[in-house]
Amino acid sequence: MSNHFNVLVRVPAPEKLSDAELMRRYGTLWSDRFKSGLVEDSDNPLQTMAAYIDLNPVRAGIVEDPKAYRFCGYAEAVAGEEKAKLGLAFIWADLIKLKKMKDGSHSFKEVLEAHRMLIFGKGSHPWTHKGQLITHEAAIKALEKQQGQLPKTVMLRCRVRYFTDEAILGSAEFVHGFIGAWQRERNRKYPPKINKMRGTDWGDLAVIQGFRRKVFG
Repeated sequence: MSNHFNVLVRVPAPEKLSDAELMRRYGTLWSDRFKSGLVEDSDNPLQTMAAYIDLNPVRAGIVEDPKAYRFCGYAEAVAGEEKAKLGLAFIWADLIKLKKMKDGSHSFKEVLEAHRMLIFGKGSHPWTHKGQLITHEAAIKALEKQQGQLPKTVMLRCRVRYFTDEAILGSAEFVHGFIGAWQRERNRKYPPKINKMRGTDWGDLAVIQGFRRKVFG
């Protein structure tokens, strides 16, 4: 990916910004073709977004495994980079507590295994659907023309606009809390609807923009 990068950033509590400020931030990094979205600070939204970002080089056809791509947070964590491991541990903190070793250090084994399971699933191949391999073209046809559902491992390997063009992503309760700011920022007369993400079982994930066409690619 020579023309863009993706980051998942946490805003520290002491430096809180208003909802409107977060959604209209502009500057050296926030300009031109820049896109940003708010992600709920809890397990499923963070883990799913992180997995989607880690799979960017796979979708681009650069590597088959994100751990083989040098500019990837997951690859850095697998290689033992401390900050990358701590970042991944934060994303999975609601489900996995780090185990303390005898030497005082922490084991990140369970965190790395959980993240890899989310990326690759339990099957022998991540492009498996109902026991058979499915092509990217067949997956998009099933999603867009047949309104079908596919395994999450397949979905994360497709381009999904919920993760790139959506303003707010999280539980329905979280998204509802930002409806007012979103409406004022865009001068909309009526408040938007909250939409469940389609394509697979995303758990409790919801978005403001439903995207009627070309959601997947």
